[in-house]
Amino acid sequence: MINVEHVIIIPQHRLDLAEADAMKKNFLSLLEKKYSLWIIDLANVEFVDSSGLSALVVGLKTAQEHGYSLVFCNLKPTIKLAFEITQLDRVFQIFNTLDDIFSDFDLKLATAR
Repeated sequence: MINVEHVIIIPQHRLDLAEADAMKKNFLSLLEKKYSLWIIDLANVEFVDSSGLSALVVGLKTAQEHGYSLVFCNLKPTIKLAFEITQLDRVFQIFNTLDDIFSDFDLKLATAR
């Protein structure tokens, strides 16, 4: 098994102008931690606008420039539609569930004790 350091980011409610800058800063802070896989779990996101999508594109570019991967999971139908309309579903690596990501990347969930 390959040891892949990963982080799971779980945005809440909205990815819009108000949250886009915070998301971009979050991506930059991940560079210091050297996680090779950035997982964005969108299960709790109800709304995304162009600013939110732009922040996610910035995250993808940032990850790729440093040799990391960024993947998404748990898109609600309205969020998935936004990705499809903008054709970002062809750019981003999207999984149905977190379990699918863990299986595909051969990861194990770390448990806190």
